Amino acid sequence: MSVPFPPSRRAGAATILAVTLALALGGCGRGSDSAALIAEARQYREKGEMKAAVIQLKNVLQKDADNLAARTLLGEVYRDQGDAVSAEKELRRALALGGDKERLTVLLGKTLLMQGRYDALLDEIKAGPGAKPALLALRGNAVLGQLDIKQARTLFDEALALDARSSDALLGLARIAAAEGRSAESTGLIGRALAASPSDADCLRFRGDLLRLEGKPERALAAYRELLKIHPNNAQAHIDVANLHLDAGKFDEARVQIAAARKVGTGTLAVFYSQAMLDFREGKHAAALEALQQITRVEPDHYPSILLLGAVQSALGSTQSAEQHLQKFLGAYPGHPYASKLMASLQVRANHPEAALALVLPLLERNADDVELLTLAGEAHLRARQFSRAAEYYEKAAALKPGAPTLHTALALSRLGNGDSARAVAELERAAGLDRGAGRTGVLLVMSYLRAGDADKALALVLEMEKQGRNPLLDNLKGGIAMVRKDVAGARAHFNRALALDPLYLPALDNLAQLDMLEKRPHEAKRRYQAALAKAPRSATLMEALARLATSEGKTAEAMTWLERAHTEHPQALGLGLRLVDFYVHAGEPRKALNLAQKLRANHPANSDALAMLAEAYEANVNFPAAADSYASLASLVPGSAVPLMRLATLRLRMKDEAGAVEALRRALAIAPELLDAQMTLLNVLVGQKKLAEARALVVAAQKRRPDGAAGFKLEGDLLSAQNQHGAALKAYERAFALERGAPALIQLHGALLKTGKPADADARVALWLKEHPADVPTRLYFASSKVVANDTKGATEQLAILLRHEPDNVLALNELALLYQRQNDKQALALAERAHRLAPASPAVMDTLGTILLDAGELGRALPLLRKAGALSPQSGNIGYHLGLGLARAGDKRAARKELERVLAAPTPFSEREQAQSFLATL
Repeated sequence: MSVPFPPSRRAGAATILAVTLALALGGCGRGSDSAALIAEARQYREKGEMKAAVIQLKNVLQKDADNLAARTLLGEVYRDQGDAVSAEKELRRALALGGDKERLTVLLGKTLLMQGRYDALLDEIKAGPGAKPALLALRGNAVLGQLDIKQARTLFDEALALDARSSDALLGLARIAAAEGRSAESTGLIGRALAASPSDADCLRFRGDLLRLEGKPERALAAYRELLKIHPNNAQAHIDVANLHLDAGKFDEARVQIAAARKVGTGTLAVFYSQAMLDFREGKHAAALEALQQITRVEPDHYPSILLLGAVQSALGSTQSAEQHLQKFLGAYPGHPYASKLMASLQVRANHPEAALALVLPLLERNADDVELLTLAGEAHLRARQFSRAAEYYEKAAALKPGAPTLHTALALSRLGNGDSARAVAELERAAGLDRGAGRTGVLLVMSYLRAGDADKALALVLEMEKQGRNPLLDNLKGGIAMVRKDVAGARAHFNRALALDPLYLPALDNLAQLDMLEKRPHEAKRRYQAALAKAPRSATLMEALARLATSEGKTAEAMTWLERAHTEHPQALGLGLRLVDFYVHAGEPRKALNLAQKLRANHPANSDALAMLAEAYEANVNFPAAADSYASLASLVPGSAVPLMRLATLRLRMKDEAGAVEALRRALAIAPELLDAQMTLLNVLVGQKKLAEARALVVAAQKRRPDGAAGFKLEGDLLSAQNQHGAALKAYERAFALERGAPALIQLHGALLKTGKPADADARVALWLKEHPADVPTRLYFASSKVVANDTKGATEQLAILLRHEPDNVLALNELALLYQRQNDKQALALAERAHRLAPASPAVMDTLGTILLDAGELGRALPLLRKAGALSPQSGNIGYHLGLGLARAGDKRAARKELERVLAAPTPFSEREQAQSFLATL
C-alpha cells in the first residue's frame, strides 16, 4: 500500500522555466486595453494556447498589478497547466483583492490538494455549522489524503446530504471504493458525479484512473482523450496518457504526449519529472539524471524526484549516491514500499542481508503476496546462507502471477485526495518494478534448491522452465544440478551445451574453469578464457575473469596485468577503474592505488564512489589526514548518508582525535539515529573518556526511541560491562537476545556468560544455535576463536573444519586452522597457510602465518621476505615484529633482529607474545 505524501515541505519555486517575458505596454489598439487582453487570454485558454494566455495576463498585471480578473484567471490557467504552486500564489492574491471568497477558496483548496498539502488545507479551510458542500468535500479529500478513510467518508456523506449532486463528494467516495477494492461501486459513483458535472476535469480524469486500475488500458486511454477533448489545455491529462504509453513500452507515443504537456504546462515540475521518467524507462540514465538535477536545484525537497534519483543512481551503479537519496526519502516517509524495496535491493547487492531483511520483512507482514518483496526476502536469505528460508520465499513468489505486487492498489491509494505529487511516485512504482518477472524468480528458486542440496526439485523446475525454449542459462543451471549430484562429467556436458548456444556465456565459462581448478588443471581454465577473449578481444568481463583465475593461483602480478589491460581498453569505465584501485589496495600497491584514484576523482568530480575510493587509497597510504579530508568531503557530497561520517570517525580515532570522532559520530546519528555501529562506537569513546552520564543518556535515548527494540538493551549491556557490572550486563544482553534473536546478540550473550563464570552455559547456547543454523559462518568462526582463547585446541579445530566444509575459501578460517595445526606439529599447516596466501596475498596476518610456518620448517629464503612485507604493511603489530625478529636472527643479522624487537617492545600496544619477545631479546 503506497502512502500519499506531498512532494515538498517548502513553498519553493513553482516552475523550472518560469515565463519571464515582460512585454512593453504602449501604443494604440487592443494591447493597451486590459479587458481586451483578458478576453484574448480566455480565448487562448480555450484553444489550449496556455503560454499565450499567460503572456497576455502578465501584460495586464504589469500595468495593473491589482487587476482581480487577471489574477483569478492566471490562477486558473496555472492550475490547468499543473503548476499548483504558482496557481496558489495567484489565487491568494485574488482573495486578498476581495474576489469571490467561496469560489476562490474552493480553487485554492484544490491547488493545495494537488500539492498534497493536506495539513495546510485543514488548517486554513474550515467547515463549521452551515458549511457549503464544496468546503466539506475539500476537507474530506484532505483527510482522505491522510488516509483517515472513516472521517473522509463522514464528510463526503455530510456534503451529499446538503447536495446530492455534489460531484466533489461523489468523486471522494468513488476514490474510497476503488482503494477498498469495490470497483463496481466506484464506477457507479463516478458515473453519478459525471451526470451531475459532465465536464468536471477531476471526475473525467478519475474515470480514466479507475479503468487503468481495473487493467483496461485501452478504455482508460479513451477516457483521458475524452477529457482532453473537453479540456485540451489539461497538462496532467497529457501526462496520464504518456504514462499509459510508458506502461505499454510505447516510448515514441509517450514522448509526443509529454511534448503536448510541455506546450500547455511550460516548465512545470510534472513535465520535467515525466521526461525524466521517460528517459529512465528508455535506459537513458544520464539524461534522466540531468532532468532530475534541474528539478532538485530549484526544488530540493521534491520527493518524487528524490526517489527517482535513487532509482537512476542505482541503475548507474552509483551506490552511495543512490543510498543518499533513498535515505533522505525514507527519512521523510519511513516504510514507503517502493523506496524500501529499492534500498533493500542495494543492501542485498552490497552483501548486507540483515539490513535488507530489516526493510523487507515488516512490509511483507502487510503485503504477503508482493512478488518483489518475496524475491528480495529470498535473495537476502540466500546471501545470509539460510537456503531453506530462501527457498520458502522464492516458492511463494513463483506461485504468484508476475502482476501480483500491489502496485495497482498503490496507484489507487496515491490518488486519494487528488494528490498529484503522490501519483508521480506511484507511476515510478509501476514503471520500475524490481522484479524481472517469473523467469528471474524461477532462477533464484533453482539456486536456493541447489544450495539447500535439493537437486530433484531444482531439476523439475528447470525442466518446466525449458518448455518456454532453450537458452544457455538453463543449461548452466542443469550443470549446477549435476554438480550437486557429484556428476562431474554430466556437469561439463551441460556447461559445454550452454557455450554451444553462446560461446561467450560467462557463467558457463566460470563453471568450467572451476571444474578445471578442482581437477588441478588451471592451464585448461586459462586456455578456455583466452579462447573466448580471442573472439571478443576488448571484453573487460573476460579480462576480469582471467584476473580472478590468476588471483586464485596466487599470481598477483598476472592478475594485476589483466585488470590493467581491461582498464586501458576501457579508460572511461568508472566501475572498472574503481575495481582496479581496490585491487591495488589489497595487493599491497598503495601508491598505484592512490595515483589511479586521483585520476578517477579528477575525471568524475561529482561521483561519490570515486571520492570514497580516493579516501580508501589515502588510508592505504597511511595518509590519515588526507583520508579524513576526503571522507569529510564525501559527507558533504552525500549529506543524507551516515557511512562517510562513520569512516571519518574511525579515522579520527586512529589519529587519536577523540573530539573529532565524537563530532562525526553525532552527525552520523543525526542522520541515522538508530545506526547501531555509531551508537556502539560513541558509547565506547564516552566510556573511555569517563563521561558515564553522557554514555547513560545515549543508552536511555536509544531505549526510548525503540522501547521494544534490542539495540537499547545491547547498549545498556555494553555500558554495564565496561563498568565491570557483569551480572547486570548479562540481564541486559539476555533481554536484547529475547527481543531480537540473532548471531550478534548471541555472541555478546556468550561473552557475558563467560564473564559471569558460566562457560558451560555459554558454549551450550552457541552450540544449540549452530545446530539450528549450521551455515552461520561468522558465529562458528567466533566460537572457534573462543575455543582458541580457552586453549581448547581440539574444539577449535573441529569448529574450523566444519566451517571450511560450508565455506572452503574462508581466509580467516584457513589461517586460524593453519596456526592450530602448526602448534600440533601437523604437516597440514603449510598447505592451509599457502592456500590462504593464494586467496589473500596482501594480508599481513596471512603472510605472518605462512612466514612463521616456513621459518619453523627451516625455509628461511621463503619465510623472511614474507615476514618483512607483513611487518611493513602492519608495523603496529607486535606479534609480526617478534616473528620478523626471529627470522632476522636466524638469518644471522642479530643487530637488525635486536632493533626490531626493541621497537615493538617499546611501543605501548600490548601483544600476546610480548613475554616471548622479551625473553628472546635477552638472548641476543
